[in-house]
Amino acid sequence: MKNFKHLTQIICTAILLFYSYISAAQQSVNSDTLPAGTAPTNYWQTKSSFGLNFSQVKLANWAGGGQSSVSVNSLINLSADYARGKSIWENKLDMAYGLMRQGDDNNAGFRKTDDLLNFISKYNYNIVDGFFITALTDFRTQMDVGYNYSKGTGEAGRVKISEFMAPGFLVSSLGATYKKGKMFSLTLSPFTSKFTFVLDDSLSNAGSFGVERGSKVRSELGSALRSSFEKELYTNINFRTNLNLFANYRTFSQIDVNWEGILLLKVNNYISSTVSAQLIYDHDIIQKTQWRNSINVGFLLEI
Repeated sequence: MKNFKHLTQIICTAILLFYSYISAAQQSVNSDTLPAGTAPTNYWQTKSSFGLNFSQVKLANWAGGGQSSVSVNSLINLSADYARGKSIWENKLDMAYGLMRQGDDNNAGFRKTDDLLNFISKYNYNIVDGFFITALTDFRTQMDVGYNYSKGTGEAGRVKISEFMAPGFLVSSLGATYKKGKMFSLTLSPFTSKFTFVLDDSLSNAGSFGVERGSKVRSELGSALRSSFEKELYTNINFRTNLNLFANYRTFSQIDVNWEGILLLKVNNYISSTVSAQLIYDHDIIQKTQWRNSINVGFLLEI
């Protein structure tokens, strides 16, 4: 792809920034003066996982019909959690990208099937058992250009409908959280700001993603509810789900919904299968329910 080099730079930069951010924080909190010969206490728990899935179908003179195809999907999940005293600080970076090409024409080119860049930082301060005061920042966008191919195939028939930071979303909130270990959490934030960015000129001029024509940013003030649940159902079978709701105080009856569920089936230390689904409804972007689901089998490395 023309933007492959640019995409690689974005991914590498995001990973480096994440680790630099966490490393600086670790050095800051662990640099207290200690007695001679005493090792510093590590209050951090970090986790990394890297996945790559590949599939190919090759057809030649196949009587049943069909098209050859090549597809590749990748994912990166990084997390770093800090716990000390009454404070819990959770950081998470998720990235995913997928490409697919159909047909035997080498000039057909690849089309994007998945694209995600999401960073969440959440600070919790314990007030009583299980209940916390919470400050949260959630940033999400995509890494590559997205096209609509409904008008035909190839570059002549495609229309750009999205781009890096078009849209981009930044949510900041203050509220209260109930946590039950690492399995379940529920956060209610009556003070929530949501910014929608459309930094691409053509999409901004078209008024895409709910911004006014020619504007680059749309701001909203409202309340939000977030819940997460994660459980190991059986040995090497893990399920997690997240639900995010946001309501603008000006149009409180129109609730933005973002739900996702992931089922991870681990074959061994390097092979796994994931079944994922996501549902999005945002009245300002498109007045229809958005749905995506995928089934992947491939390589997974956890560190």
